[in-house]
Amino acid sequence: MEFKTHEDADRLTLSFSGMLTFDDHETFRSVVTSIVDSPAPTTVLDLSGLTMIDSAGIGMLLLANDRASKQGKQLRLRGVTGHVAKVVELSRLEQLIPID
Repeated sequence: MEFKTHEDADRLTLSFSGMLTFDDHETFRSVVTSIVDSPAPTTVLDLSGLTMIDSAGIGMLLLANDRASKQGKQLRLRGVTGHVAKVVELSRLEQLIPID
């Protein structure tokens, strides 16, 4: 997994590419740090570049959502398609994290 950040006045956007799996848990700490350290009240995780996500990847998204919530911030998902959309749907992630 790789990610890029873009920040403007009220939104932090993190764009992901590759696969989000258990092997990425160390790298994902940087994602969480970016969310926590940003002054933006809203963070959008753009998953359009992801080709695959596993249950650990879903867990990492839930962790990011929990950390954002504790900071009084909102996390949103965007670009959920293909295999990623199927896994997100099966996990019912949209009940916890809004999907644009």
